[in-house]
Amino acid sequence: MIESVLAVLFRLAKFLDTSVDRVIGADQLKPYVRRMLLREQTRSASAASGALLCATVLVLVTLLVFEAGRPGFVALVIWALPTISVYMAGVIYNMRMSRRVAALQWVGRTAAASIFGNLLLGVLWGIMPNLVPLDDPTIRNAVTIASCSMLGASIFSLVSYPQAAVAFVVPMAIGCIVAVAGLESSADLTAQSVLILGMVGVLSMLSVRHARNFVRQHNSESMVHEKREIIGLLLKEFEDSAQDWIWGVDASGRIDQASRGFTQATGVPQEDLIGADFLHFLQCITPPGDPLMAQLEQAFERRETFNDSEICVRSGGVECWWRLTGKPSYNEIGEYSGYIGTASDVSEQKRAEKRITKLAHSDPLTGLLNRSRFTEQLNQCVLRLERYGSPFSVLYLDLDNFKLINDRSGHMAGDKVLVQVAKRIQGVVRETDFVARLGGDEFAILLTNDCSPDHCAMLAGRMIEAVRQSYEIDGESLSIGVSIGIAQAPANGTKADQILRNADMALYRAKNDGRSIFRFFESAMDTEVRERRVLEGELRDAISNGQLALHYQPVVNADDKQLMGFEALIRWDHPERGQISPADFMPIAEQSSLIVDIGDWTLERACLDAADWPENLTVAVNLSAKHFRLSDTASVVERALKLSGLSPHRLELEVTEGLLLENSDQVFAKLGEVKALGVTVVLDDFGTGFSSINHLLRFPFDKIKIDKSFVEASGSDPVARDTLRAIAALGKTLKLKITAEGVETREQAEFLSEIACHQLQGFYFARPLDAVDMPHYLLNQVQHRVDEVKAEAQKAIIGRLAG
Repeated sequence: MIESVLAVLFRLAKFLDTSVDRVIGADQLKPYVRRMLLREQTRSASAASGALLCATVLVLVTLLVFEAGRPGFVALVIWALPTISVYMAGVIYNMRMSRRVAALQWVGRTAAASIFGNLLLGVLWGIMPNLVPLDDPTIRNAVTIASCSMLGASIFSLVSYPQAAVAFVVPMAIGCIVAVAGLESSADLTAQSVLILGMVGVLSMLSVRHARNFVRQHNSESMVHEKREIIGLLLKEFEDSAQDWIWGVDASGRIDQASRGFTQATGVPQEDLIGADFLHFLQCITPPGDPLMAQLEQAFERRETFNDSEICVRSGGVECWWRLTGKPSYNEIGEYSGYIGTASDVSEQKRAEKRITKLAHSDPLTGLLNRSRFTEQLNQCVLRLERYGSPFSVLYLDLDNFKLINDRSGHMAGDKVLVQVAKRIQGVVRETDFVARLGGDEFAILLTNDCSPDHCAMLAGRMIEAVRQSYEIDGESLSIGVSIGIAQAPANGTKADQILRNADMALYRAKNDGRSIFRFFESAMDTEVRERRVLEGELRDAISNGQLALHYQPVVNADDKQLMGFEALIRWDHPERGQISPADFMPIAEQSSLIVDIGDWTLERACLDAADWPENLTVAVNLSAKHFRLSDTASVVERALKLSGLSPHRLELEVTEGLLLENSDQVFAKLGEVKALGVTVVLDDFGTGFSSINHLLRFPFDKIKIDKSFVEASGSDPVARDTLRAIAALGKTLKLKITAEGVETREQAEFLSEIACHQLQGFYFARPLDAVDMPHYLLNQVQHRVDEVKAEAQKAIIGRLAG
């Protein structure tokens, strides 16, 4: 029987617990969260057990005072003993379970004990009104007040645990109603019952409402706690696996949060960091006056969000870079509460970026700035000039005879020379100056401080002296020079391209004036450049309009002075300027692709003209080095010979020693193709270049042509005469014909004949002949030859008659 009753009570309690959970929304919670809620509910109920015990004692004393000497006094004393005992047992039990209840496995037992205890107390309090006679209005009012007081106090103490509240309220309310039902007046029964039920209903509604809020709040707190744990785990994993750290400051700017990564990066213990002024701390480890730090301070002052702000810090004596991100935080009422953010060490990234930037902005061979970076610096100088009027100067450098080193010693040796040249230039300039290699053997220097003409001249002089010192490369001593052009802003221009162009013009003048010197830009240089451009355009038109012509200078036999051929010399008959010297327009042609057109035309025109001459006469054409490099010379010669019908042996091609210095193997191969056509190959300007004897041994030249400078000096310079004798002896040894040009006096002609020169050429014999003078000159030469033949015949006849 008892077991059946207990089973029914258990099912009833289970139904009650499930129903109440459904009403207050606890049934939707996760089992773990529900157990935690139950723990908080039992804690709330246990916390009020002591106060309820005191209230019970107070109520009991009050009732005993009112009931003293009355029939219900003994019954109240008997009721008070178990009631006080249950309350005291509850207090003791709660005290013992206060520690165990923290563990979730004790929550179910504590909750069951709480419900059972409150159910027992509810029964006891329900019995109390039925123990005393309620006929006396004073006693009835005292019992009513006591019952209502305990009813309200119990409900409020159990407001967070509605299951226990129901276990207490239901039996107590039933007992009160039963007690009221014993009254004789039905009006009292109705009023008392309505009052009791109304109070129970109101208090129950308040309890349910409070319980719902309690469930929501606890659920929210549980979710927040769970999220915090997840976030904490993620943050810990983040800190362990990433380089980012977490920091936080309060409203006063003092650090209140510093992750382990942050303390490790700073080298400062966390207890010393917490409470320190964040900005002051950063100022202590960043360079003074750092503009990046100033931007960060400004963001803090304005309470602005900042992202990926990078600052340079010194941590542990090593320069590092930190990237900071921060966001202002505000509390629930919108008040500023500080900053929260992350930081990371990006030193490796910055070093990698620095290396990449250096590679992108530096010349890989010398380590100097490259053209792109130099142009950026030049543009910045132009901006400062426009904004602040800050002057600057540009020095444009070009190495002299550097190509000779590449051709003689190889490009590896040339690269080593360039590296040493770069070091010597850097040794002359200041740290504030920018030095760049623009390409090949061209360098540039940008002076932003103390760029006066005197300083520029002094610097250029020291640089020329430093560069011209010999270079020891792989056991070989090499020498070069440097020419420098100087342009100054704003005197020589206010635009980057203008300044650079003017410096290049000054460099061009330095090259023309003798090399290994420096020249400042002058306005006349710009005029000359414009004049050259105009002349280049007119020269291009002259080629297509047939304004170019060939004049021919006779070449005679050194012994009998008989005509042996002509050298073709180009002339330009400008319709407005008149005759323009080759010295004026050939350099322009050399600097452009026009030299190829002019060279091809000269070969073709010379062959066509020579085809009309007597068969014993030759024509010599001087080939430009650039024309020889850019053109397929053998094909051009072959085409000109076919077009004119000229015999190959009547054509002589003259090349200078300068051509042989550039890729000599390739040049000799191309000369071999020309010689294979049967054309005579002549080495021109012999004695003025480099390694002439070596060239004569490497390639079978047919003739060498002595430079006119030796011929001019032979009249007064014994050394020049000895040099001419040596050249003649060399030609005899190598079985080469020798032609001397620039003969202007009889003494020169006689001396050259004495030393066994084969051919002579110069104004002494004739000036270059144009198309009008050529026929008359040929007729005179033929007539002169006829007269000589007649004279020789007469002498022979007279000799025979005399004999």
